[in-house]
Amino acid sequence: MTETITLDGRKFAGISQALTANQDDYILAHLRLAGALEILSDVDGVQRTKEKRAEELLTQILLSGRTHSILAGCLTEEGKVWTRKEADANALRFAAITDHVEKKAMRGAIVGFVVDFFGFGEPSSESSPKSSSPTEKGRRTKSAARSTSGISRH
Repeated sequence: MTETITLDGRKFAGISQALTANQDDYILAHLRLAGALEILSDVDGVQRTKEKRAEELLTQILLSGRTHSILAGCLTEEGKVWTRKEADANALRFAAITDHVEKKAMRGAIVGFVVDFFGFGEPSSESSPKSSSPTEKGRRTKSAARSTSGISRH
């Protein structure tokens, strides 16, 4: 999600691989509060295909009411540095958008975020931590320990 999106009359750049720890924590915290990490890591006991996981993850984010906060965590206004204060203000502004084109752009951005952030590529082996794809974020092998944040983004 590195393209530019225009919302509320302002241009925003999407996330890149180089997030600050503060921005990463913000996104992860909102994902946890949204209940998205349970779906992502199958801790709810449900085995999902990657397509079903992406669909359920998106639905959970939308139902949680955290879509705009998660987007605000992922988007940085052009010419500005991402901060929590700016993200919180942007989340409120994004939630108030009524323009159909901008709402459609936000939905597309959150779908792109789900795909990009969690790297829904080919599944890794369920038994070997060495077989995990470096681009597949959030997947844990059976022998790997659970991280405190729910997912590891190294």
